[in-house]
Amino acid sequence: MEWFQNLLINLIEADIWVQYLSIFLISIVPFFESYVAIPIGIVFGFPSIQVVLIGAIGNWLSVMVFIWVISGLRKKVSGHKDTNSKRKNRAQNIFKKYGVAGLSFAGPIICYHVCAAISIASGAKKSYVSIWQAIGIGVWSVTLGVAFHYGVNLLEYLPNLNPFS
Repeated sequence: MEWFQNLLINLIEADIWVQYLSIFLISIVPFFESYVAIPIGIVFGFPSIQVVLIGAIGNWLSVMVFIWVISGLRKKVSGHKDTNSKRKNRAQNIFKKYGVAGLSFAGPIICYHVCAAISIASGAKKSYVSIWQAIGIGVWSVTLGVAFHYGVNLLEYLPNLNPFS
C-alpha cells in the first residue's frame, strides 16, 4: 500500500505532461475509461478542461479502435451462426430495447467497449456506432467534468465535509 501512496504523491508532484499522460492512459483502459480518468484528474487538482479533453479523446480513440477491430472480426465470423447462445440473445434483447443511441449513453454503466460490441454484433454499421459512441463519450465526459469540478470546489468552501482535510 505504501508504494501506491508514493506513486500518487509522485504523480501529484510530477510535470504537467506526466499528469496528462496518466489521465490519457487511464482513459484508454476498458472499464476505467473517461468516467474514471476524469474524476481522478480533477480530484488530484489537474486543470479540469484539459483533463476532460484528454480523458474524452483517450476514451474515444480506444473505443474507435475497438469498433474497427470488432467490425472486422464480425465480418470474418458472420458465417458461423449460434442462435441458441444465452449471451447473444441477451445482447440482442438489450440492443432491440435501447438501440445504438441508448447503448452509447449507457457507456458509464455498462462500459463503452461492451456497448459498441453489442451494437456491432447486432448488425449496426460501424460508422453509425462510431458517431453515437463519440456523442455519448463527449456528453458524459463534459457532464462528469463539470460535476466533479464543482463538486471538488464545493469541498473547499465546506471544510467540515472535506474528507481530505
